[in-house]
Amino acid sequence: MIWILSVWLVFADVSQPLTKVWQHATFETRADCNEYIAENKVKIIDSILEQFRNYEGNLLENFDFFCENIPLGPEV
Repeated sequence: MIWILSVWLVFADVSQPLTKVWQHATFETRADCNEYIAENKVKIIDSILEQFRNYEGNLLENFDFFCENIPLGPEV
């Protein structure tokens, strides 16, 4: 299992939030992911606003980001 940084995006006039996976880095532990967030919060926020402020014609209303674990593949 690895940890990734996911971004939860809420757009005006859209019924469901959109979740995007942050592909810039993966982490071996949740602590590593949280440390990355703590050290890079401004850079992460700037990038979210640059990429998603107006996404496919929808205006970004709110967002949050968090560490999420995902399986690498089938367990052997």
